[in-house]
Amino acid sequence: MGDYGGVSIATPESTPTEEASPDVPEPVASEPDSPAAPPKSRYSMGSSANMVRSLIVILGLVAVLIAIVPRISSVDQPAVDAASVVGYAVTSSKGVAFEAPVGLPTGWKATSARYEPSTDGIVTWQGGWTTPSTDGYVSIRQAVKVSGKWITAATDDGVVQGAVQAGGRTWEKRYSAQHNQTSLVDEHPDGLTTVITATAPMGDILTFTNDLKPAAAR
Repeated sequence: MGDYGGVSIATPESTPTEEASPDVPEPVASEPDSPAAPPKSRYSMGSSANMVRSLIVILGLVAVLIAIVPRISSVDQPAVDAASVVGYAVTSSKGVAFEAPVGLPTGWKATSARYEPSTDGIVTWQGGWTTPSTDGYVSIRQAVKVSGKWITAATDDGVVQGAVQAGGRTWEKRYSAQHNQTSLVDEHPDGLTTVITATAPMGDILTFTNDLKPAAAR
């Protein structure tokens, strides 16, 4: 207490200041230990032996699929109506005696028939038949007033090898070594030329030729 001119003034006693305690970090709860990762499979490590085994399994599955999936070994071409085409040719040509086989044995099938301009623009009736023989094929081409180029094209540059008797006619026989193809050529006095061309055996060629008959107009 001070004494100023008889007046006493009381002064507050100083209070010692408390020192601030340093910050203490909050206790942190420890996380439980995570489970240990399982060991890698030896199979997943990609060894050469495993790769070979996987390839064998895949190839086995492919083989099974190939075995069970149906496959087309050949395409069966539908027969065509050759009789209608050659009949149309007779009508269009105003009565030319175009021919087609009649009464062929079982197993023969007409697969092509048309009447249209051919080599040198000569309008030609032509048709083709498959035979019972493996890969056997016989075709006929007929036209009026043909050229030498037409015959060469129809026989695939066939070389003359003599003559053959068939169907009451004498045919000139030609052979094309490049196409392994036999042709019979008949040039009738009335102007109609007929060429039979085949990859079939000679027996099938003679069967076809012997069955040729004049077609009826349609």
